[in-house]
Amino acid sequence: MLDYKKILFPVDLSGIGDTIVPHVKTISDKFGAEVRLMFVAKVNEYYVDGEEPGVSIKKKVNEYKNEHFKEILDAQVVVTDGDPGDEILRYIDAEDIDLVIMATRGRTALDKAIFGSVAHKVAKVAPVPVFLINPFKDKFIHR
Repeated sequence: MLDYKKILFPVDLSGIGDTIVPHVKTISDKFGAEVRLMFVAKVNEYYVDGEEPGVSIKKKVNEYKNEHFKEILDAQVVVTDGDPGDEILRYIDAEDIDLVIMATRGRTALDKAIFGSVAHKVAKVAPVPVFLINPFKDKFIHR
């Protein structure tokens, strides 16, 4: 039987991932798995005056966690910088992640190109199962 203990959920805070949250919660609940929310960016691009680089974005990701994953007590936030695909793959290996759940693409044409390529890279290279979800399909067909 499959046993997922650590689920990685890359987020971009665009709102796209909100439709995926119920799937992450359901799988986490069924397997008793911990959830890691990961945001990858150039930290200096998210600098807010008066705060250390990365502090404001970590606050935003923690707010996202508190809003969407408050009932999952062991949900963790990871913020790093670099190439999103490379950082996600590095984290999978470093933290013994068992499953990745992520959006297939972003909302805009540019987001589709960028995030779609990240999802493609992760799905192609990851040493663990990658569950890609189309964020614009809010209902799945049950047969």
